[in-house]
Amino acid sequence: METAIVSLICIALVVFGGMTMSQGFLTSVDSTTVSLKEIGQANEDIMRTQLSLDSADPGVGGASFYVTLNNAGQTKLSNFSKWDVIVQYYDDAAILRTAWLPYTAVNPPGDNEWTVQWIYYGSEPETFEPGIFNPGERMKIRADVNPEIGDNTTNMVVIATPQGVSYSIQFGGP
Repeated sequence: METAIVSLICIALVVFGGMTMSQGFLTSVDSTTVSLKEIGQANEDIMRTQLSLDSADPGVGGASFYVTLNNAGQTKLSNFSKWDVIVQYYDDAAILRTAWLPYTAVNPPGDNEWTVQWIYYGSEPETFEPGIFNPGERMKIRADVNPEIGDNTTNMVVIATPQGVSYSIQFGGP
């Protein structure tokens, strides 16, 4: 009789342990599936994001430069504070400088900042979803740097979106 009670307790522990292990297994499979879905979504966003940097031009005096982008992809882009704008340039003393420029909504931007100058659809200012860089639209950004960009120098700007897609273009000094 004592062995039957011990056997029932052992069987109950084995069943309880098996149920606990299967619950843990199902939870880990579920979290892995969610992670794979998120990775797939991120990859789709990257594949649908396509910009072309049409031009980069220095401003008057070398403190500013302008970059014109074209949204040739299928993704709406916004949240400009999460964009990265990195500029590598030579100043008047021929010193190579590299700076990450944060976004500001103020136009004109302060020293070592960038902002959206305008967004156009064709030749007209955007009217559909203002402040969002939709597919088919062009956007001009203005960046101000300090110290100023040197005369007759070759410089580069890199622009990266929150999706992880980056583009670069070279531009000359004033």
